[in-house]
Amino acid sequence: MDVSVIVSVHNAADILCVTLPALLDQNYSEGTIELIVVDDCSSDATSALLENREWNDRCKIIRHEQNRGRCATRNSGIKAATGDLIVFIDCDIEVGPTFITKHVQKHKNPKVIGLLSNLRPHTDELKDKYHRYLFFGNRGAQLVGGHKPLPFRYFIMTCSSVKAEAVKKTGMLNENLPGYGIDLHYSYRLWKNFPNGLYFSPDITVRMHKLKSIGRALDDFTDYGRRNVPIILEEFPQLAPYMGVDFVKAPGQNVSVRSVMGNTFINRP
Repeated sequence: MDVSVIVSVHNAADILCVTLPALLDQNYSEGTIELIVVDDCSSDATSALLENREWNDRCKIIRHEQNRGRCATRNSGIKAATGDLIVFIDCDIEVGPTFITKHVQKHKNPKVIGLLSNLRPHTDELKDKYHRYLFFGNRGAQLVGGHKPLPFRYFIMTCSSVKAEAVKKTGMLNENLPGYGIDLHYSYRLWKNFPNGLYFSPDITVRMHKLKSIGRALDDFTDYGRRNVPIILEEFPQLAPYMGVDFVKAPGQNVSVRSVMGNTFINRP
């Protein structure tokens, strides 16, 4: 099985020296690995860093002349990909040498269409309560485990693999969606085509280096509510329960406990 790895990059000069060599040092021998690095108009030293001959000769590098967002970087990677399996990975994710081999082994099961890696922090000694909640709370794919299909709402593309034929059937990501919420939109479309095909692999551990502060997360959630939620709900109104929409009071709607809670939580104090 040939594998295409799409790395979404933006202003990553401080981390690529850690994460990119690990992707280039895989022990996979059952096919080829095509590493596609998509630079979304970085303004730091990323472009110069990618000129390193050791990397440049072993990667397919695509550069955007304008910053277009993560959906666009993934789409550019999909268009360039030639593999039977497509791996989507963010630039701050560090993988082990057996990462590709393990994903391919899991995909030999015809039931597996999409596979989610076990995302952990770069260090287990987390002092921030928000980070401890994200990575060690009883939530997300950890609730389901690796032995049964994963609900679409838990399938994130930060570090996941999808069979190329499934990507082709599902289509490109919606480039009108900036930032947070793009995974839910695409995983739902993928799940509609393959309702029992999404899985989680607890034994494929990867490490995330750039951890968001709760302040940055709140900013992302605010932007998500203002920009992405209306677009997603117009196309898929059935996703409202998965997006917290019932916590928001619309004009003319009766006040409920949930709407009061929603209005409380969106206030920064």
